[in-house]
Amino acid sequence: MNVAVFADIHGRILLAFKVVERYQCETGIQIDLILQCGDVGIFPDVHRLDKATLRHAVEDDSELGFSQYFLHPNREADQVLSNLTCKMLCVRGNHEDHKYLDGLEAKSGRSAFPVDSYQRLYVLKSGVLHTEFNQGTSLSVVGIGRVGPPKNENEIRRDKYVQRYEQEQIRQLRDDRIDVLLTHDTRREFIQPGIGMTEIDDVLDRYQPAYHFFGHTGAPFSLHQDRNGMTVASKLSDFEWDETDPARPLKSGSFGLLQWNGPDDHQFIVEDPLWLKEYTMHTWRYL
Repeated sequence: MNVAVFADIHGRILLAFKVVERYQCETGIQIDLILQCGDVGIFPDVHRLDKATLRHAVEDDSELGFSQYFLHPNREADQVLSNLTCKMLCVRGNHEDHKYLDGLEAKSGRSAFPVDSYQRLYVLKSGVLHTEFNQGTSLSVVGIGRVGPPKNENEIRRDKYVQRYEQEQIRQLRDDRIDVLLTHDTRREFIQPGIGMTEIDDVLDRYQPAYHFFGHTGAPFSLHQDRNGMTVASKLSDFEWDETDPARPLKSGSFGLLQWNGPDDHQFIVEDPLWLKEYTMHTWRYL
């Protein structure tokens, strides 16, 4: 099973699918699934953007990609998706329309629920085991969405923070094998004191998944062994423009590939082909 991995994409959903389509054309390798670490930018109503997304969207409307290309069928999205069979499996970040997602989640009895008109974009329910199957291979994923409230936060039930029902779902996880932990936030105090999510600590320490993919920090690509001694943890660069380059190409280290044949046969690599630099803030729509 070939799995593309992205960190924060902030609305650039169609661009992520375009990059996967290009990768398939360049390599002949079919991508079977996309994993994405939250801050998808799921805002169906542009009048409900949060302050940060609105601020960025004024200068770069790729932040509005969900409403532009995935809320309703769109000719550009049709063309790209017709060449792909994979779906995107993601977790909630802190920059989403959580009321919209709450409504869809409440109606779904499954471990992941579709949020777009194409049913290609699925959000994992936090703390609920989800298994993907492909040609005799299975990949078990647990997602933990949103972020943990920082120390001394008074409004800990704001919708960007992990909710009580999600905490309970995480506590009730059974003793099944977890291959990938997919989160937006990090271990508690991984970046700085008082920041992060203790629920992520609990899952990593108890289940020791093969991989932990996370986002949120804004940091460039990194790969390290988790402190549990078993898990490979990776923060990919955010899937956004490199502001140090006048051409504004995609950041290096923003596209990962997990090759999964089973619990004893897998590897994770970062893809930085030269053609990826062709996708810039100004050109991506035309490629």
